[in-house]
Amino acid sequence: ISCLCTYAGCNLAMSLYHSIRSMSSLSSAKNKMIPRNHLLAAARGRCSVFEMLQRSLSTSPGNGTTRASSSKPPIKVAFVADGPNDYGYLPEEGDPRFTNNKPTLEYAKCMPICFSSMRHEQILQLSADGVPEARAEALVRNIMAVDEIEYEEARIVMEEIREANGENFAVHHLPHGVGLVGAIVAGIASFPLVFYLPSVERFNDAYVTAEMPDKVDLETWLEVGSCSWSWMEPVLGEASFLLLAAQFARSQMKNLGIRPYTNFMRERRADKLISLYPKYDSTILGQFSRVH
Repeated sequence: ISCLCTYAGCNLAMSLYHSIRSMSSLSSAKNKMIPRNHLLAAARGRCSVFEMLQRSLSTSPGNGTTRASSSKPPIKVAFVADGPNDYGYLPEEGDPRFTNNKPTLEYAKCMPICFSSMRHEQILQLSADGVPEARAEALVRNIMAVDEIEYEEARIVMEEIREANGENFAVHHLPHGVGLVGAIVAGIASFPLVFYLPSVERFNDAYVTAEMPDKVDLETWLEVGSCSWSWMEPVLGEASFLLLAAQFARSQMKNLGIRPYTNFMRERRADKLISLYPKYDSTILGQFSRVH
């Protein structure tokens, strides 16, 4: 019991100590001319430290007017798109971007409508989400920084990298194409092999050699199907079960994040592209290669 009381007393003392420090920090910040509402917004994670300091420097806590300085011009808080406003809508702050919970005309005109007008943070976020255009834009900006060239020239280099990444693209996707064409051909061919008498007779003569019924019992396509089904049922039934098992296996592979052939070819293409252009960032090149 003595140990428990000592432990509880120590925890209480530490809590009081941290509370006193927090109050002193808030008081110190107030003395440094940072408005309390800006501190609260920053504490809620809705206002960056940079924005908080910029507001405190550009406006006085009393009446919100711009400070005058003899040596440096006042900092003007304005937005081009979002500008320094890297937080959400703050109605209690008098956010100039919104009026009555709706964006202003000036703010709407500043919305970026293409990837080239977005900030680095937005491009990187969209690249992480797998957006192909954002990954291409990230590569363009990396080319600009490495080669020290302008945007249009960097776009030309990016297109050259895209062409290099697309070499042997048809060969890499040949198994997918073969599977697609084979499935379509097999699906279409199953109808005449079951219901069309001439093709049923040819297939029977070549592969089955079963005794065919009389012509009287083969007058309609349903009678032809009833005859051919005796040997087509095992083939189509086994094929259906095989596809069902393959589909179930594929769904489990997706749950496990396994794509053997596709991932192998994508990683191989990415490694080849990185080796061709070693001066650019390998992460950006790899991400670009996997979606183009």
